[in-house]
Amino acid sequence: MHINEFPYEVLSKILEETAKANIRDGPTYTFGLSQAQLPLQKPTTQRYVRGPVPPEMLKWDATSAVRLVCWQWHEWALGYALKDVYVRRWKGGERWAELSTRRESYSLYEMIERPTGTAVYRDPFSSLKQTVKTFTQYPEVAARIKRMWFHGFYTAETDQLIFESLRNCTNLVSVSLPWTTIRHMDAKAWRSLLVGSGKPLESLELQAVDPTSQQASDPGNQVDLSPLQSANFGQLRRLKIFGDTTFMPITDTDLYAVARTATRLEEFHMTCISTITIDGVVAIVKAARKTLRVLEHSPRSQDGFWHPHPGSPSGSEHLCELLRSCPKLETLSISLPSMCSALFANEDVKWAGDLQVRALHLCGHEDGRSTQEAADHLQKLLEQSRRLIRRRVESVIPKDLYVELFFADCIFEPSFSAVHGDFSLAQLTSSNTLISDALGSSGKGPYGSTGLYEKEEEGPFQRLEEDVFLAGVRRKLLSIST
Repeated sequence: MHINEFPYEVLSKILEETAKANIRDGPTYTFGLSQAQLPLQKPTTQRYVRGPVPPEMLKWDATSAVRLVCWQWHEWALGYALKDVYVRRWKGGERWAELSTRRESYSLYEMIERPTGTAVYRDPFSSLKQTVKTFTQYPEVAARIKRMWFHGFYTAETDQLIFESLRNCTNLVSVSLPWTTIRHMDAKAWRSLLVGSGKPLESLELQAVDPTSQQASDPGNQVDLSPLQSANFGQLRRLKIFGDTTFMPITDTDLYAVARTATRLEEFHMTCISTITIDGVVAIVKAARKTLRVLEHSPRSQDGFWHPHPGSPSGSEHLCELLRSCPKLETLSISLPSMCSALFANEDVKWAGDLQVRALHLCGHEDGRSTQEAADHLQKLLEQSRRLIRRRVESVIPKDLYVELFFADCIFEPSFSAVHGDFSLAQLTSSNTLISDALGSSGKGPYGSTGLYEKEEEGPFQRLEEDVFLAGVRRKLLSIST
């Protein structure tokens, strides 16, 4: 077989399966085989633990022999091993001094029961500094990288190192950065990252984590250069913001700056964050209304099932109508100040899969009172969502649509005409058997389908038929006030 005809796809699959087999017994430890030569006996196979070895390091080790065959195999193996790169902050403060930086020189070190040596300090940023040094010295290596993740670096010094390491990553399409980079880096650095000299960036993730008190009090880390005001996000296809922090947090102002140019976004994810209101989300949706396919807005932060208030929209635009008018929107999970049947009125939408809507009120009933009119509007909302579900199933290209509505501390499942919630108070305060006789067990809980989550004070949810629930609301046995 000629070397140009070598089946690299087959080799790639073999290496991936080998890596999966190595980490099958644990997420951070890998297992291998060694042979111990015994006198006058057949060599026996022994199992030993070698770890911790990250998956990306396993890829590098798996291709070490392949890279030595010829330059063509070396080029392929380099792209395979360096396609995804993770750079993590060193979590420990010391290591054994007798260990070398060349891991292959200590292949049996893990078999020593009581290793000896002197514990010494290790620079927690050494991995990041070494990455910068390597990429600067070998720019052709950096050009192989497609995706990069940086985790555990939240200072102005490390942000400079991160952007310095990205300078030679000309084929980068996806990057995950600490949120501090939108404070400490200037507009020129961001323009270089987003547009670059090669492929423009397609996916951007921002991680928000509370820094240590020492990092937060450092004046050098409190600088805000506001680079997003001049950055161009026109080529970005995916934006994800997750995590929560009180130190220089991401706010609606930042999203307004992004929305100015982010007109081609296809995915927008914003999870576990409470410093952005519905206004910031609406700004992104309006900017990318024609291209948006995935919208996830779950600002649950530390509040668990009881989501923080998404904020009241400053404009008079009806958000239900805005969401249903997105022509390419397929996946939706959003927290709204209020919702109504208009959200499901467009039966030509492309929604599919799981759809979740969390709302504090019903549109037109922001006072939160449980009235007969509010019960009628809730019934209309549930019926309209059921019509849309049937429409999607019976369309020319059938699509399954599963809807969950979180409202009034209950979970509504229109597909099954079921309501899940804690109805124990209704049983205690009423002698009417309408509620008690209709109660059933529920597999859901305050945290959705996963049930309870370390909150012993909360009892399990119960299940009611939708008609019984609405009848209980109209008889004032149940309340939908918030």
